[in-house]
Amino acid sequence: MKKKIIIRISNEIGNQLFMYASSLGIAKKLDRELYIDNETSFKARKNISKFGLDNFKISCAKANRKDKFLGIKGYIKRKLLKKIDFFFSLKNFYIEEKDENKNTKYNTILNKNLTNKTFFEGYFETEKYFSDIKDQIMEEFRFIEEDKYKKNSFFEKVKKNNTVSICLRQNRFVEGAGTYKMENIKKSEQFRDEQINYINKSILHIKKNLDNPIFYLWSNDLDNIDMSLFNTKLIKVFHNKEDTENVDKRALDLFLISQCNHHIVIPSSFNWWGAWLCKYDNKIICRPNDKFFSSFKLNNKDFWPDKWIEIS
Repeated sequence: MKKKIIIRISNEIGNQLFMYASSLGIAKKLDRELYIDNETSFKARKNISKFGLDNFKISCAKANRKDKFLGIKGYIKRKLLKKIDFFFSLKNFYIEEKDENKNTKYNTILNKNLTNKTFFEGYFETEKYFSDIKDQIMEEFRFIEEDKYKKNSFFEKVKKNNTVSICLRQNRFVEGAGTYKMENIKKSEQFRDEQINYINKSILHIKKNLDNPIFYLWSNDLDNIDMSLFNTKLIKVFHNKEDTENVDKRALDLFLISQCNHHIVIPSSFNWWGAWLCKYDNKIICRPNDKFFSSFKLNNKDFWPDKWIEIS
């Protein structure tokens, strides 16, 4: 029987795509089968996210229930197994490694001593895990409901020449339960302002390199944006009720972003994937310098692809 990797999928859809793509890349290198735990994290009491990989034509099967840690018994079992795993030379769990500052980076994992069925946990947010199977990942991340998304009123607009996607994440530090505190509100506002500063600098770069670019703006809070803060005209991507009826809005927006020819990417895994999935050969992708944001720090040192243009 072939050895297995079981990846615990969690968090939002951008994180989920990294977990799947990176685990599949690792599984290929280790000659293992990849299985998806699509329940353990999402049925946890504190979870505020929803499994989203069913929006894509992924090939890997979901894990059996016996290989998931469901309910209070599963929670206790997982905690116990992870503790005693420390004493074994062959590991039942591979947890993404972090340094003393809780930063992660690309790790080959090829020299790890793993059991025949190993549970993987972590975000694995770098294309270095799957750059060698890029064509397969592009194929697996095709959208199941693409035909529906193409009926959206923005589809024909965003796929025209010289379209540029922009994302602005608002309320970054007040999204979870118990986070609505003054210090988090101020931190969110600072992050918003720093994003706008970076976006404006990126717009200048784009305009120097493209004729007549058209900028489209996505945000989790489009209603509360002062558009006068931007140094050019941006078109807000609003959806009416019919656009989002019976579809996963997250996947719809990710699809539309990927149809733009060029991208200004904020430190967001969702935004990252929208740009990465773009198939335009001569795309310009701007990303912020690692020291651009004082209010937010990426935890993966290898997050940004080498070819993306660094804006300081």
